Amino acid sequence: MTRIKTTIKELTLSMLVFITLGGTFSACTKLEPELYSDLTTKNAYSTESDIDAALTGIYASLSPYPGDAYLYYAGYLVMTTDYTTDMGFSTAAGDPTKLSNFTYDDNNRYFKFNWQNMYQVISNANMLIANIDNVQMADDRKNQILGQARFLRALSYSDLVDAWGPVPLIVETKNPAESYNEPLASVERVDSLIAEDCQFAIANLPEKWAAELGLGRATKGAALTLLGKMYMRSHDYVNAKVYIDQVLELRARGVYKLNPDFKNEWSDNNKVDMGMIFGVLHEPALNGGEITNHFGPSDNREVPDRWQYYGVSLQFWRKYADSDPRKQFFYYNYEGRAERDASTTHGFYYMMPDEGQTKPPADTVKLLQNVATKKYSYEMVNNSYLDGRTIQVFRIADVILCKAEIENELGGPAQALLYLNEIRGRAGAPKYGESADFPAPASKEAMVQAIVDERGFELVFEYKRRPDLIRLGKYEEISNAYLQACGLQPVVTEKMRLFPYPLDEARLHPEMAAANAQRLP
Repeated sequence: MTRIKTTIKELTLSMLVFITLGGTFSACTKLEPELYSDLTTKNAYSTESDIDAALTGIYASLSPYPGDAYLYYAGYLVMTTDYTTDMGFSTAAGDPTKLSNFTYDDNNRYFKFNWQNMYQVISNANMLIANIDNVQMADDRKNQILGQARFLRALSYSDLVDAWGPVPLIVETKNPAESYNEPLASVERVDSLIAEDCQFAIANLPEKWAAELGLGRATKGAALTLLGKMYMRSHDYVNAKVYIDQVLELRARGVYKLNPDFKNEWSDNNKVDMGMIFGVLHEPALNGGEITNHFGPSDNREVPDRWQYYGVSLQFWRKYADSDPRKQFFYYNYEGRAERDASTTHGFYYMMPDEGQTKPPADTVKLLQNVATKKYSYEMVNNSYLDGRTIQVFRIADVILCKAEIENELGGPAQALLYLNEIRGRAGAPKYGESADFPAPASKEAMVQAIVDERGFELVFEYKRRPDLIRLGKYEEISNAYLQACGLQPVVTEKMRLFPYPLDEARLHPEMAAANAQRLP
């Protein structure tokens, strides 16, 4: 076994150690774990420091590939959650384009790697849970560690179910050589595990951690949010209300606070926003990622040398009202940094085209095909290739919009309006019901549409769009309207609410292979 020795550190602002212990499990095969530790299954669990290192490894596997992170929550997840909707549009050939125009197949790399990395988190969590009793430690400390591991396992299972529905349900460590053809568990069975894990985390995790213990740990509020969202996915709004209301109670007691300026939630000077419930944190010198590279604008003076690999579609951007300040939180209508040619010091002007415009007004102008959000490049502190941007997994603005959805389902649009308008008002957008241009939604159906729109405007490229559209019954309608606006065929059907299982897995799993025939465009 190849071993690269690392220093074991407490979990701090940066989760920098990706530890893969011997005996890890992929749902079928193909995990091919890399080792960044001198721990093995023979010596890994003998001290509390070993347990701390293993826990750090679970956190780190949310943003794997040390030193050059771009997988799972470091970027790849946006391709399966936001690109396969009206939100994302790719100018890169290959798999990104196939996702953004709904021509993907089961061999798409984003299916493969997201699946593998989700199960990597689960595998690492299972290993810690199975071995923690080997170490002597205080019960409260042990339960806090278990609470974090179980929350992270539940988060990954939630992401798997959002994408694929029934998946292999693994709660113990297994030898990969003995793990072929694990049966697919129903969504209800997986949700039962998610609920158990979240309930344990709620009972054992603090509302806040002491600063010296780190800033990136899961908390009671994170587990409450995940459990509430699980019930929302199954349209059990009565139970969802129980848990979402508890998060809002934490807010009322000052644990969370909605930042008065939506832009400041994304400032690199504001590493941990007051409204962040759970996030993945990076530091350039330790575990920096390619986040701004992927999400930042191309050929831009303000944020130079970025790729705009994950671009927001013009069709989605145009849905914002001109009076909504969030519409300006994108890069467009700017002069590029690179010189156009050897005879000038000026760059091309990147212009937002009018609808239907296909020809630039001058040869010094390029029409934008998509736009880059400022969320992952706003007020950059460090402009390095591997940056220190925070990925917000759950934040209080999302929870407030969840509350609007819950109240609409249980009590109607009047009950939801307060929460919907709180998010709009914070952004500086016109509130519903306060002007003729924005009348208050008068029916439950009209409020659903307003919530769909608002969740998109507020949570753009935060891994929420596809689950939101599916849950709220708008996936086919909105996705097909987007395709038609792009001049493409409206191919999205109800069967596409679940992705095909990754080809490498389906080849070894008859149940997956049979399901894939029904899930392809």
